Amino acid sequence: MVQTISTINRGSDKLWNACADFTATIFYDVLKKMYESIPKSNLFRRTLAESWFMNMTLYEYSRQAARHELSSLTNMIYEALAKKAYGKTST
Repeated sequence: MVQTISTINRGSDKLWNACADFTATIFYDVLKKMYESIPKSNLFRRTLAESWFMNMTLYEYSRQAARHELSSLTNMIYEALAKKAYGKTST
C-alpha cells in the first residue's frame, strides 16, 4: 500500500528516521562551525568535558531541529529516497 508523507508514522518509519538523522548531521556540522567561529578568551580554561558537553548539546539541538523546524528538508530527502526504495509518493 502506498502512503503519503502526511500519513506516515514518523516514529516507526526507519527510512524517515534515517533521513532525520542525516539532516541532523548536516545541521550539526553547520552549528559546530558557527560555534567554533565565536572568539574565545583565555579567562577560563577550556576542558575536555566542556568540549564534549558542547558537542553533545549542539548535536541534540540539531536532532530536534531536523525533526521539527527542518522537517520540510527531512521530508524532501525522505520523498526522494522513498520513491526509489518503496515506490511511495506524496500525492
